[in-house]
Amino acid sequence: MIYSDSLQIQTDLASIFDWKQEITWTHQNIRLPIYFAKLMTDLWRVHPFREGNTRTVSVLMKLFAQHHNLPFNAELLSNNAGYLRNALVMAAINEAPDPTYLHKVINDALSIDFSASLSDSGTFSEKYRTIGSYNVSSYEEKPFSTDHDES
Repeated sequence: MIYSDSLQIQTDLASIFDWKQEITWTHQNIRLPIYFAKLMTDLWRVHPFREGNTRTVSVLMKLFAQHHNLPFNAELLSNNAGYLRNALVMAAINEAPDPTYLHKVINDALSIDFSASLSDSGTFSEKYRTIGSYNVSSYEEKPFSTDHDES
């Protein structure tokens, strides 16, 4: 995994933000989940913090979705933080990136009807227990809040 060099963070971010300007960020764009996952992965790969990059990028993506009037289930990402972090790792590996797992959770988070993910049925928590053959359900990643009024 290669993260941005500390001297390249501003340049890398400028390049990412230039690319995002070229995309139509609406549900009419059938590639929306793929582009959303790419944007999230690219931002995460900049990795400017020692800790909290996954949480920070997740909150940024929630705000990005709100800015573009996209329904986005940030709680799904928070409740499955271990899965999300490992999905980002898999999507960002230089030699052989595999964004499949990230696409799955982003597609669900961008779903117009994501009420099922908020139910107590456990369906979504079961869905995000493994990445490949790795069980990520016991991964120690704190859930995060995306609400402004929480401390």
